[in-house]
Amino acid sequence: MRASLLLALLLLPACGEDLVTSKGPGKAPAVVEDAQVLRAELEMRTLAAELAQYHAARGEWPADWRALKRGGKDPWGNDYGFEPDGDGVAVYSAGPDGELDTDDDLRTP
Repeated sequence: MRASLLLALLLLPACGEDLVTSKGPGKAPAVVEDAQVLRAELEMRTLAAELAQYHAARGEWPADWRALKRGGKDPWGNDYGFEPDGDGVAVYSAGPDGELDTDDDLRTP
């Protein structure tokens, strides 16, 4: 994934201005926002794997991130959340707007 991001950044000057222009008023340039989304997705997958390891070792899901001495903030400064779902777990982020249940939310499968 890092290689793809690096390649995109290297090719950026050849792609024209559309990639670096803002997606709207008060928003980061598109390439920055896309990089933030990629970072959040990677961090959420890592967190989901750590939660799964915790579950496998203890037979239960932690009550909160403190049990893992982990958690953290997404690239927009908001806390990641998680919801156990049977034998799996979903990690989520409110996304760039910082509000849950909107179109830009991110969630692990």
